[in-house]
Amino acid sequence: MMGVVFAVTAACVYLAEKSRQRNQQRVLDAQFQAQTASFLAVEEAHSDAIKEKCRAISHSVRIRAALEEREVEDLYQNAISEFQNVLGSGVPNLNTTFGIRASFFRFFDAQGVLLAPEHESAGLVDHESLDESLVAMGKMLGDIGDQSVFLIALARSNQPRALREVVLTRIRDSNGRNLGALAVAFPISDLQGKGADGRDKISSGIWFNRRLYIDELDDLDRHIVAERIAAIPNHKAGHLFVELKRGPNLLYYEALDSEAKPAPTYQVCLYPLATSIRENRTLRWKIIGFGLGVLFCGFVVSFFFTEELAKPVDKIVAGSVENLTRRKQAEEDLRETNRELEKALTELKATQAQVIQQERLSAVGQMASGIAHDFNNTLVPILGFTDLLLTNDKLLDNKTEARRCLEMMRTAAKDAASVVSRLREFYRPTSSDEAFPIVDMAKVVRQAVSLTEPKWRSQSQAKGIQVEVTADIKAAPFVAGEESALREILTNLIFNAVDAMPNGGRVLLETSMEMNNAVVRVRDTGTGMSESIRQRCLEPFFSTKGELGTGLGLSMVHGIVERHRGKLEIESTLGQGTTFTIKLPLAENISTPVQEQTPLPASKSILNVLIVDDEPPVLEVLSRYLRTDGHAVATAESGREALAKFRHNLFDLVVLDRAMPDMSGDQTAQLIKESKQDTPVIMLTGFGNLVEVAGGHPENVDVVLSKPVTLDALRRTIGKLVHVA
Repeated sequence: MMGVVFAVTAACVYLAEKSRQRNQQRVLDAQFQAQTASFLAVEEAHSDAIKEKCRAISHSVRIRAALEEREVEDLYQNAISEFQNVLGSGVPNLNTTFGIRASFFRFFDAQGVLLAPEHESAGLVDHESLDESLVAMGKMLGDIGDQSVFLIALARSNQPRALREVVLTRIRDSNGRNLGALAVAFPISDLQGKGADGRDKISSGIWFNRRLYIDELDDLDRHIVAERIAAIPNHKAGHLFVELKRGPNLLYYEALDSEAKPAPTYQVCLYPLATSIRENRTLRWKIIGFGLGVLFCGFVVSFFFTEELAKPVDKIVAGSVENLTRRKQAEEDLRETNRELEKALTELKATQAQVIQQERLSAVGQMASGIAHDFNNTLVPILGFTDLLLTNDKLLDNKTEARRCLEMMRTAAKDAASVVSRLREFYRPTSSDEAFPIVDMAKVVRQAVSLTEPKWRSQSQAKGIQVEVTADIKAAPFVAGEESALREILTNLIFNAVDAMPNGGRVLLETSMEMNNAVVRVRDTGTGMSESIRQRCLEPFFSTKGELGTGLGLSMVHGIVERHRGKLEIESTLGQGTTFTIKLPLAENISTPVQEQTPLPASKSILNVLIVDDEPPVLEVLSRYLRTDGHAVATAESGREALAKFRHNLFDLVVLDRAMPDMSGDQTAQLIKESKQDTPVIMLTGFGNLVEVAGGHPENVDVVLSKPVTLDALRRTIGKLVHVA
């Protein structure tokens, strides 16, 4: 029992002393922070006032002229009139406009050379240490900005009044040329204060250039404090205990955060601890006395009530046993909880895998939406010109105009085929050194205007609005590129421009050449875009059309421009319209241009050809292709029918589809080759690009062509096979 009372007494002494130390430390921290904040606020106010005045003086025409001509006397005479009510004895005067009296001012020329004054009106003329500090400051003139703040020491004194804060302001002429600089110095604020209890005086100062500037400290104590500060690592703030001749002190330090003060520069405060130590000693003896009293009383009480006091101890022991049992139960509950968490983690991983799979499916769906978007764009001229030809007999009578419509439809169909071929960009990276044929951008612009005419003219007129799309061909630049892809760029931009003009308007396509680039600008007078929308409009799946848009049109445009090593720029203003600028390298800057192939004439050899496809329209088109060139054609809608005809007839060539019911094209080709090895087989399939990427060329097929196939491509392939045979 006595031991318990003794332990409680010792703990009380320890806790009380620690509590008092923490409270005192908290009070001292708060006082030091308040003093530092006050000092920095006053210094910043003084500095800002001087900076503002210096900026005004640096724009003075007379000052600039005198500094440029190096008229030192005129320079300082003009400056003295500008520094009225500012230049003084160096003592703070809060009644002035700026709240501070400057100590001196000096000028530097453009090379950082100090221009010394001849009169004392500029302050502190005959001061050797000042000139040394200013010369060193002038050497740093090339490394500073328009305004910087420095600390300098005017004397070897260790007092804070020997320090000056200097504002260095660069002076430039009206053209921005460096003429020199103006340096204005003012004294720092008073650093002294009282202790937290008002009894102990605080010694405050500045640690600058490895020297301590502080009042009311003798040489020995100053040396001790200087050594402790010099040993401080480059910390921003902190405190430590120092034993001085005048007694124990708590040393606080904090780095002064200024633009150009050489590091490390600290504000330093010394708080005397003698009074605090005496109070701690008094409190300790009070607690010890109280504890001894409690100890004596406890001894007396325990002497008479030993048995009664033993009962609670027995209860405590019993409670300890019960606590041990509860702890074991808690450990078992924790293990059970861990098992449940492991099970939940397994389920979470399974759920995560499902979410990833759903995101992949969503990405595929969005990709399909983008392809549908491009297909719809290419179908517009096909359906539009088809409707015009079917509903306008006069147009059919005009062979020139009808042929132009048919050529536009053929171009749109080729563009649709190129959309399919570009699907490989989703599953195979495009080569960075991909070679392109030479393309006439002026021709592409005219074709884009014609191809989109059914939408911007006919559909717009049906809505009762007037849309005008014109082309201004200022130059006819040639670039290396994929013609269908470049045409798709302009088609997308025209459609977007028409959608952005719900009340009608004008779209202008302009070609030009700038430097080594071909430039195409698409301007519209539509609603325009805000800056936030302009910055995001090229993001995939970002759309302002809601469910009517896919958000892939402009992202595809951007991707095609980058694939052609070009740039896409966007300018837009709300209510005034949008301008898209496409810059592509001219063809002269692109290596190994590919020459456009001329149409191949019909072959003079007459062949007996077997065509196999389960789609009647495909059979019809291919049959007309070959019969136009004079070939004999037999058709079959399945592999079995084709084999039956092949066994009873002699065919020079077989053209077949790959994906057919009952018997695939690969199986049919194998049986044909087994029957007659030297018969050429052309596989015409919609999976042509996929076959190329997979690298699995069918063994029994001589050539694989992708649908849709043109008459010229079919002629060239047949010509090569017949020539080899």
